[in-house]
Amino acid sequence: MTEKKLNNEDLALVITKAGRILIENGAEIWRVEDTMTRLALAYGADSVDSYATPTMLIVSFAKDGHLIHNVKRVRLKTVDLAKLAEVNALSRQAGDRAISLEALSVQLTDIEKRNDDTFLVNIIGAAICVLGFAFFFGANFHEALWAIIIAVLAKAFTFLAGRYVPSAFFNHLAASFILTFLAGAAAHIFPLNRDTIIISGLMLFVPGLAITNAIRDSVGGDLLSGLSRATEALFIAIALALGSVLGFMLTEVLW
Repeated sequence: MTEKKLNNEDLALVITKAGRILIENGAEIWRVEDTMTRLALAYGADSVDSYATPTMLIVSFAKDGHLIHNVKRVRLKTVDLAKLAEVNALSRQAGDRAISLEALSVQLTDIEKRNDDTFLVNIIGAAICVLGFAFFFGANFHEALWAIIIAVLAKAFTFLAGRYVPSAFFNHLAASFILTFLAGAAAHIFPLNRDTIIISGLMLFVPGLAITNAIRDSVGGDLLSGLSRATEALFIAIALALGSVLGFMLTEVLW
């Protein structure tokens, strides 16, 4: 079966699809804009203007005597470096004229639909990360084990809750509350260092990528995106702090 021939409007849609996949999975703003520009030029655009923020993509290009525009709203936010690598590889193939626009559209759709962020992967990743942080902060074997158990429970809750309440503020607040309360309960029953368990688990939810991208975007001159991502990281930090305070208050009331 032959591929459907795509027109200039379809090219704009494919470009913003590539940009959306990048920005939804943790790419820097400059990379998103650069990829959209390269794709437009690779498929015959005469001049291109691309603009990206953490919540919106805009591309405008001239081709065959027509001025084509497309705007795309971005909502989903996660981190998947494998998808970033695959989109970058497709962008290089397009620049080398090694892939047709039709094939590019199909492969981008496949990348977008693929879901590697499964519950089991999240749990295993959380356990490994917390184990490393626990020993880094001086925990003994029992404290590291409790840190893993408590952090995995918090991660499982946020993973499942995120499907129904896609609010980073609420999910991080709930995670820090669960961590603090369960660590306090465990330290009340067993001779454990509560603070070490809490900080080891909280490191799992610290918005490190958002902070890094905020600095990178600001240094690169994308001040709006840098400010937006810095604000996002600030609100997540506030949620973590507020959840910890609530967890401490509850443990003080109970014990």
